Amino acid sequence: MQEPIRKAFMKLRNYGRRLLLMSLSMAMLAFTTTGNALAESGAAQQTQSLVRARLFETFYVTTRANEGSSFKPVYASKRNLDLGGGSLDYGSAEIERPNSAAALPASANFPQFKLNMETADKDWQAAQVRRFNRLSLPDFLVKVKNWRGPIMVFIHGYDESFDKALKDAAMIAYQFDSRSDVPVLPICFSWPSLNSKAEYAADEANLEWSTAAFFEFLDTIKAAKDPGSPLDMVAHSMGNRPVIQYCFQHRNDAPSFRNIILSGADVDYHMAESRKSDIESAADRSVTIIVSDRDAPLITSQLLHGQPRLGRPIDPPNVRADKSEFLSSSFWSRLTLDASALWLPNAINMDDDVVRWINKNPSLGKEFGEKTIFIDVTDLVSGEMGHRLAYPVIAGILRETLVPLSATAVYKRPDKLTLEAMGGSPRWLYRFHKIDSNKFRQ
Repeated sequence: MQEPIRKAFMKLRNYGRRLLLMSLSMAMLAFTTTGNALAESGAAQQTQSLVRARLFETFYVTTRANEGSSFKPVYASKRNLDLGGGSLDYGSAEIERPNSAAALPASANFPQFKLNMETADKDWQAAQVRRFNRLSLPDFLVKVKNWRGPIMVFIHGYDESFDKALKDAAMIAYQFDSRSDVPVLPICFSWPSLNSKAEYAADEANLEWSTAAFFEFLDTIKAAKDPGSPLDMVAHSMGNRPVIQYCFQHRNDAPSFRNIILSGADVDYHMAESRKSDIESAADRSVTIIVSDRDAPLITSQLLHGQPRLGRPIDPPNVRADKSEFLSSSFWSRLTLDASALWLPNAINMDDDVVRWINKNPSLGKEFGEKTIFIDVTDLVSGEMGHRLAYPVIAGILRETLVPLSATAVYKRPDKLTLEAMGGSPRWLYRFHKIDSNKFRQ
């Protein structure tokens, strides 16, 4: 009897071993599968986290009509007519920040800085807008009321799409945030530009129509924001016009803004000069006018309107054309060539008469106003025929430092009409702080 029992026991033990090995194998397989699933889940979460970290939120207020749906808005060039609910749409958008944006502060020299700036600019414009989130006015104001830190309002100019305006605002804000301990809340005010160079007159009309709504928006945000959160105003191109009008209307009030930055201003220069005290009264800290001698769109505007523009307050090049040609593509091509030859290679060279005037009487030189200076970006900006935003300069002004950029003071011949009114000899010469490629600081 012992032998059968022993054999049965051996069979049972061998069966138990096989069962144990099978259980261990199944457990290992389950552990491996679970581990892989957890790893895949972790990788997915990490990827989502990286995507979220690269999404830059920008808020918007627009007088463009929503031609899409509530869940997927589309803002093109139609006016959002006020049929009882107002003309303003509110919301936010998440823009995928390009990797090239982070390389800008690390530039070793001026040429590299300029190249990095232009690369990041192009990458921002090619970036994807991942999500739109329409907001009611109360929800929008909750965000403004709860924000603790600077708030930047950006209004774009002529020939600008809604998405491009959003990306411009995001680009400035990100550049500010990358060098600041306190982030800025960017708000883009967008009006129905037709996004076409040939539609200058239509853009003028749409901006004029949007001005009342723009004023309403500014009044609302000023009343809603925390008193400790400064409000900065950045305007570009044609968008400077309603900003200056707003300053004029509120000239007797307390300052509306901390800083006012007027970039590439397509505004009558003589009008702006006569109202500079009104503009300064609206700024608690400073007013900065960003100019460029090679700004071809402003040369076109000057020839069209017959007077210098604030963003280029000097006489135009010797270009002869019928006014009907001014917005044609062939005229713009020829104009670009004319504009490219306007400035001498040496950034600090000045007109011979200007040098003589300054040497004879150094006290002629002065700033544009008590709070206002010109910053000249002729050698820094070449995009869009010299009319592109100098976004590192704008962000630097908001931070109160242009580092790594530096400027050299230069003077320019007054426009012909001003010089004639002065009797042919200037009573003063405005100082231009020109970004100097030879004074780059790491």
